[in-house]
Amino acid sequence: MKNILCAFSEPDCGLLEEIYIFGKKHHWQIEQCGRQLPVNWFGDGVLTDYLQAVELRQIRNFSRTPIIAREFHREKNIWTVAGDTRQIATMVAEYFIGKGYSRFAAIDSREWPGNYNGIPQDLVKAFQLVLSEHGFSLEICHWKPDMNSDERINYATVIPKLEQFFRRLPKPVALLIPNSLYLAITYRVLAAARIKVPEEVAILCNTDSSMMADNALIPTTRISGELREVGRKMADLLHRIMIGETVPHAPVFVTSAAIVSRRSTDTLAVPDLRLATAISFLLANYMNFISVVDAAHEAGISASMLNRKFRRYLGISPQRFLLELRLNRIRELLDNTELSLSKIAKQTGYGSSMALSSAFKRETGMTPGTYRQSRRSGQTSNLPPR
Repeated sequence: MKNILCAFSEPDCGLLEEIYIFGKKHHWQIEQCGRQLPVNWFGDGVLTDYLQAVELRQIRNFSRTPIIAREFHREKNIWTVAGDTRQIATMVAEYFIGKGYSRFAAIDSREWPGNYNGIPQDLVKAFQLVLSEHGFSLEICHWKPDMNSDERINYATVIPKLEQFFRRLPKPVALLIPNSLYLAITYRVLAAARIKVPEEVAILCNTDSSMMADNALIPTTRISGELREVGRKMADLLHRIMIGETVPHAPVFVTSAAIVSRRSTDTLAVPDLRLATAISFLLANYMNFISVVDAAHEAGISASMLNRKFRRYLGISPQRFLLELRLNRIRELLDNTELSLSKIAKQTGYGSSMALSSAFKRETGMTPGTYRQSRRSGQTSNLPPR
């Protein structure tokens, strides 16, 4: 039996569930706490999120206890499993650009330090870098630049700053909320300011929690597939260290599977009515056996004209736009369901599981089955980039 401490300042149900499932298989006795560690705790390993080294040093035999954290540390006994902020930021940027947005905003308490080989710890910073590569800028509201990681939100300070920020933003604008803890206060401020979602502000939240996103004031588009994989990979990495395997100190980066669209982004920001009609058709029907020709017919233009409009306003072809919609949904279904490939094919516009597999492998370099297994195995090898 191994005694494992889970010390999470921001616990996530899905992440913890994966740790407990792994622990049961490997005979772990898991003890759980928040930011306040049990006095004189000792054991075989620790899993944590954003606790600092000075806090973790309260552990008895700290230097000999393997620790897996969700942010970068310099200590030799602390390894990192972190979300690939650049991959997530790229997904978000391409999602909004694909809807015609050219104005972007993000909110957070402050800019968080730390990066590894050009991958920032801070998702907002990564989003800013990715947007700059596409020729766009990012408006950012940091309401307390010197905020400590364990400091509580002060509504008397945050609400006026957010309201001022949202009122002055040019609209329509695409907004990234990097932390689900800020989702409710954002809607509170927007409602008080009578700013419409999604017509004026389209919102995407970096959360794996369908409960928080779907039950927000307006059902909110979110990221899917990161935190459960974080839990699996944290547990797997700690297990490998405890059994004596030599593990490099390079961070293990976790990728998200898909963007789950909800009403908070159910709008377009393209100036061309026929293009908007075609995009709306593709968004509403990509799961059916349709083609770009059908979208052009719906918009009342030729397929070649639709292709020119897509490239002019969005920088991609309509064929690519349709393919990305389908791949995003395929990844989500592979990650979160047990559906067979034939059933997934029927839900994503492919005539057969063979056609789906061929398209998926051509784009990702792996079969759908291999992708699904790699996401669920808990192994800490990274997937090929998308």
